Amino acid sequence: MLTRFKLSLRQLILLAVVVGIAAPALIVLALSDAFMRRSVEPILEGQRSAVLNLASTSLVDPLWVLDTQATQRAIEQLLADVSVCAVSLVEDRPGAKELKQSKCDPLWPTIEMASAVRREGVVLGTLTVSFDDGATERLVKERQTQIAAIVGLQVVLGGAIILLVLYWRLVRPIDALKRQASAIAAREPHPVMDWHRGDELGELGEHLNHTGQQIDGLLADMEAKNTQLRQMAMYDHLTQLPNRTLFREVFTHEASFARRNGQQLALLFVDLDRFKNINDTMGHAAGDRLLLTVSERLRAAVRGSDLVCRISGDEFLLLLREAASVETVQLIVQRMLGSLSEGFELTNGQQATVSASVGVAMFPRDGENFDELVRHADMAMYQAKQAGRARYSFYQPDMDAALAARLEMERELAEAIRSGQLVLHYQPILDARNGSISSVEALVRWQHPVRGMLYPGTFIPVAEDSGQIREIGAWTLEAACQQLARWKTMGRHPGSIAVNLSASHFRDARLIDQLSELIRAYGVGKGELTIELTESTVMSDSETSMQTIQALRGLGLSLAVDDFGTGYSSLAYLKLLRPQKLKVDRSFVRDLPDDPDDCVLVRAVLGLAEALDIDVVAEGVETEAQRDFLLAASCTQQQGYLFAKPMPAEELSGRLKTWP
Repeated sequence: MLTRFKLSLRQLILLAVVVGIAAPALIVLALSDAFMRRSVEPILEGQRSAVLNLASTSLVDPLWVLDTQATQRAIEQLLADVSVCAVSLVEDRPGAKELKQSKCDPLWPTIEMASAVRREGVVLGTLTVSFDDGATERLVKERQTQIAAIVGLQVVLGGAIILLVLYWRLVRPIDALKRQASAIAAREPHPVMDWHRGDELGELGEHLNHTGQQIDGLLADMEAKNTQLRQMAMYDHLTQLPNRTLFREVFTHEASFARRNGQQLALLFVDLDRFKNINDTMGHAAGDRLLLTVSERLRAAVRGSDLVCRISGDEFLLLLREAASVETVQLIVQRMLGSLSEGFELTNGQQATVSASVGVAMFPRDGENFDELVRHADMAMYQAKQAGRARYSFYQPDMDAALAARLEMERELAEAIRSGQLVLHYQPILDARNGSISSVEALVRWQHPVRGMLYPGTFIPVAEDSGQIREIGAWTLEAACQQLARWKTMGRHPGSIAVNLSASHFRDARLIDQLSELIRAYGVGKGELTIELTESTVMSDSETSMQTIQALRGLGLSLAVDDFGTGYSSLAYLKLLRPQKLKVDRSFVRDLPDDPDDCVLVRAVLGLAEALDIDVVAEGVETEAQRDFLLAASCTQQQGYLFAKPMPAEELSGRLKTWP
């Protein structure tokens, strides 16, 4: 297996310099031997030729006069030359012997050169000289040593200069860049470095300074946003109270402490009563203002060690530490309910009153963990609402069954909508003078497969709480239009069918489109369908209500205000919206003609309606005395059990006017 080595920048530069300088030097030294030999050999060749010629010249006279001694001296003198290893002389005369002398080992490398000895064109003999070939090697090595010394000096000086330049102009700046980048990456303080240089590293340094400043800004912004996100994640954006997430963390900690020390905690589930009515009648701005004030009163009502949080809409959770006894918890809850019962000053000088229902669950008696305790406190709160609101209730084990029953009703109601268990009954509105039917009101019923016929009071509150009320409203509108079409096909006509709409359905942006489609699909004529709305629904958010009502009128529909007198009446709004019909609530009809206050109120409503040219229908007429009083007060349109109970369409058909 090959091992991979990681080199630092310094090591890499050093290696590059060594290789870059030393390698060429070694190549030069390696090639210098051949170059030296090529340059030295001609020189040595000339020297040897000169020695041979000189020796040949010195032998001419001795050979000419046959002076053996002089010849011998010339040969010895030639051997005295350091480059000569051996001399051989062969005279060109009969009987002459070869003169040969040698001073070198026979195995020593030599180079032989021969020359003829001449005089006056006569060859006197042949001189052969063996030259020492080691001279070449010595001269080459001498020259190589000189070259090696020069190259070595160049390598050392050049390498030192290059390394010094690279260190000051490359390594040091890169080290500085590295330290600055590391500090930026580690979110450590880092100075802005001065880069007064015109090369690429200077540009890189300036870019890094700029990048560092940007990153510092981004990090500071991220820190601020993280703080904001934590605030958003842990606190309610409106009230700035802790939210469910933070409340859970605190509860978990406090529960562990209480468990170790054998202490009790109390968890309170607080739900404002009829808060939706505030939003519907006064607008969301008023609702938000109310929630802010409620949160302030809750914090003021509990102890400093207790915790208040908002979990959603109009629901709050409170954690009471050191809840030593039920009596202690009761005192705190009573103080809190008393504080909430006082009036609230809202936006634009609006006044409102609100109450709260509170459920209490004790730790560890009623639950060991957060979710279980919240669920039990919620059950207790629901029990308090069922008991009449504006009160509190402690969790009891048998409440599980009640909650289970409620959840079961929600499930069954959803199934009822899907499977067609809902039916419409129709209660006529008559002209009390002659008993003729002028219009009918469609009232939803639930034909339960087990429990039989259920009336709206049984399931409508559940539908409103669960959000199923819009589905029921949409179904009611279509079923009423279908029945109108059937009656018209049968040659019967109810005059107008009135359908009750919830506030949420009235504010549904899809309502107008839905009604338009129903009118086209079932041929609903002008004035044949009436939309009944409660007074509180019509009077809230008058601008939006006016726009919706104008759209309804554009479709040929009529508007009736139901339960008139029970809400927050505004004559200005009533004049502006101008409904076609007002329905006096049965609570004002019940005690007629015996209750003087009810008599005055009914006459006032009738007078107001007459002045505004609005028809009036009296609801809940059950006695002839009620009928007669209303007729005497010019209220001819009446509805109640005196005339007819709500009945299936088949039963009512025979009493309707003929069509057309």
